[in-house]
Amino acid sequence: MTVKVNVQYGKPSDPKRFEDYFLNTHSGVAKKLPGLKSFEYGKALSNLDGSTTDVFRIATLTFDSMDTVQAALTSAEHHATTSDMASYASGGATIVVSEAV
Repeated sequence: MTVKVNVQYGKPSDPKRFEDYFLNTHSGVAKKLPGLKSFEYGKALSNLDGSTTDVFRIATLTFDSMDTVQAALTSAEHHATTSDMASYASGGATIVVSEAV
């Protein structure tokens, strides 16, 4: 079972700072998570009805299984990725874990 961890970032107070920090610091650490199969990052567009979304960016991390996700959550790399979120994610973040079928 493939598991996806989707991180939906709210709109930050300083979008330029968010982009710079995320792309040049945070994503490099996140890509080192043990068991990570793939990492995607993208800009949230509008909602399907054309209305503005509260989401600024979305990161999707793919793992082979929930056990692999759980192992990654106990790693030093995970601690590093979560401890620096206050450095750039002033709009907060929502994390949704899903099973890909």
